[in-house]
Amino acid sequence: MVRGQASSRRRLVVDKKALALARAVARRQPRVTFYSPLSSLVLNYLKNVTPRFSISDEVAKIVESELNRRYPELFGLGKRALRASTRG
Repeated sequence: MVRGQASSRRRLVVDKKALALARAVARRQPRVTFYSPLSSLVLNYLKNVTPRFSISDEVAKIVESELNRRYPELFGLGKRALRASTRG
């Protein structure tokens, strides 16, 4: 089990120091990169045949949707943490 990952029956225990560090890194560098020639092929094809298609927007939607499905409590905490860091 990944640290911080919650099973369907246990409450997520969040390391506040790790969350604050992750928030700082996300604010400083919001890019996520990964190696996948197949993903690159599919996304570049879509970019070439779909007007105004944004690879970045599409990947963000897909990844955020899946992260929310897999880690709903952490995803919600992350959204709130990022919102709070932009207010003050």
